[in-house]
Amino acid sequence: MEPIDHPVSRYATGVVEGDIIAGDLVRMACERHLMDLETGADRGLYFDCEAASRIIRWAGMLQHTTGPMGGKPLVLEPWQQFRHGSVFGWKYQETGLRRFRSTYHQVGKKNGKTTDTGVPMLYTQLFDGEAAPQGYCAATTKDQAGLLFKEMKRMIKRSPFLGQFMKVWRTTIETPRTDGSIACLSRDGDSSDGINPSFLARDEMHRWTDRELADTIVESMIARDQPIDWVITTAGQDRNSLCGEIRGYAESVLSGKVEDDNFFGFVAEPPPDCDPADPLAWAMGNPNLGVSKKAEAMQSTLRSALAIAGKMPNFRRFHLNLWTEGAQTWIASDVWDKGLASAPFDPAMLYGRKAWVGLDLSNKVDTTAIVIAVPVDGLIYLITYTFLPEGPKGFIQRAQTEKREYVGWRDNGWLEVHKGGTIDEDQIADRLEWIRQRFDLQEVAYDPWGMKYLADKLDKQRFPMVEHRQGYASMSNPMKRFEEKVAQNKIRHGGNPVLGWQVGNVHRDEDAAENVKPNKKKSTGRIDAAVAAIMALGRAEVGEEKRKAREVEVV
Repeated sequence: MEPIDHPVSRYATGVVEGDIIAGDLVRMACERHLMDLETGADRGLYFDCEAASRIIRWAGMLQHTTGPMGGKPLVLEPWQQFRHGSVFGWKYQETGLRRFRSTYHQVGKKNGKTTDTGVPMLYTQLFDGEAAPQGYCAATTKDQAGLLFKEMKRMIKRSPFLGQFMKVWRTTIETPRTDGSIACLSRDGDSSDGINPSFLARDEMHRWTDRELADTIVESMIARDQPIDWVITTAGQDRNSLCGEIRGYAESVLSGKVEDDNFFGFVAEPPPDCDPADPLAWAMGNPNLGVSKKAEAMQSTLRSALAIAGKMPNFRRFHLNLWTEGAQTWIASDVWDKGLASAPFDPAMLYGRKAWVGLDLSNKVDTTAIVIAVPVDGLIYLITYTFLPEGPKGFIQRAQTEKREYVGWRDNGWLEVHKGGTIDEDQIADRLEWIRQRFDLQEVAYDPWGMKYLADKLDKQRFPMVEHRQGYASMSNPMKRFEEKVAQNKIRHGGNPVLGWQVGNVHRDEDAAENVKPNKKKSTGRIDAAVAAIMALGRAEVGEEKRKAREVEVV
């Protein structure tokens, strides 16, 4: 069989020619496969049709274990054949080893992800040629990791032949013929020390926050000849998360911005602005629609989401496989970072200019933020300082349990960590004094709630304090101006990841009169930096309008 005639290539051709419904990133993955059939040899690559067919045939020897399909052969659908066949079929000419080591698979819920992942995990135990292969089901919790592990145990028990080669125990699956094993790994469970995985299944990656666990288990694969890191997930809520990073990298590789012959990506997403009622969007986010996921169930869930607005974000995430940053996405990350908005800049170039500050003190045990807004030739530069107390058990423990990115943000100067369990208000005052020494400080906007001590102290130090409450009356106009500046691409935030994360967390409330404000309780994470940015920009806009009005009067 010629590679172009293989089922993997037939699926790719169907997608590219428009015969099979798929989103842009799946189409890019298919175009990449077809292009590599033509040019891959120049990079030492070839497509092994027999190896690709072997994993597909292997799946047919297994059985579904639950639901209406229980007991029937596990026949891979064309989209699954494309993924499995690609990962196992592409090889290096010189060594005969697999090309793809890192893989990312993002599809909507109920598309058979768990059963689908058991296929290569079991295959690599028996037929991969690795000495003492180790497979791990990894997740953030024991329960999540156990879902895949239990599914494979059921597969083995249901199989008329697998029981002869694999032994099922309570916490492990052993393969005596190859001296192999499969076990679970989780942040709240077994240690990742001393492991040597040949196949790593990272389930529901959008829930992962522990970078240390992720880095440790991936780096532990380095001694293997052709390991596979198989990341499987539904879309998440935070594109600044570990999963969001991989999702972004997948897009970069598939679009050709980054060349990485060892990375495979399959991201089944419709356009972000799609109509949630469009059946084409359903098919793009759910390649198993009509098989493991019924269109009737989608329709019923959609009716509920249309009737209750608060359910729509979860419909978009779970059933359209679209990332939602916040309970209701306020500003999407691609809009926030568009063009030069995220380009780095040196704050020193703004020293001496008129500046407006927004200060959000939070509740003193979480993040507190100071944002400086500096207008320059129609643009608004935002300089953000975010503060976090280390917590009662220390900063590292806090980062591991809340958000692993805290460590990198601290090390790169994006996050200032205060000793102890609460924000040190004297250090906040010191930072404001530092700002006053470098900028022509016009105002410090603050919410008086919970800020009496610091507000009195700053007032005595003759800071230009302006009360800025956080209800509809005070926040609506600044928030709308903020949105307008983002839409016009006139904000320059320097790619500050803490501000970007918190902007993505914001839930936007709107009342009957179309007044808007951020809602901290409904937001999916901390938003103090975003609130401070809104206040700072709003006050800067008012200040600039007053300046222009005075200039008109003079003329």
